[in-house]
Amino acid sequence: MPLTIVVIVVASVLCLAIAIVALRGGRHSSELKAESILLEEAVVTEPVAPGLEGRASLHRPEAQPLSIKVKATDASQAFARGDRVRIIDVGKGVCTVESADQEHRAR
Repeated sequence: MPLTIVVIVVASVLCLAIAIVALRGGRHSSELKAESILLEEAVVTEPVAPGLEGRASLHRPEAQPLSIKVKATDASQAFARGDRVRIIDVGKGVCTVESADQEHRAR
């Protein structure tokens, strides 16, 4: 009898561990790595005032829409809601963007 209880408890713990790993794996797969979003286009959802941060939405077919903090490359530049921007750098939780209409030149 005690052996049966031990087997049931161990099986339950293993099932719970497998479920937790599966849930965590799904969450990580929907997150995007910084390298994977460079040069992607996003749509501004909260205006970017000169020298300040705003927000943009990045839509990719393999992942849920991602809301990201953005700031302009030039402190005097601003973007209105609905403007299309290109992500050119990611750092400290904020993406640096330029206008998607602007030709991007690698440095």
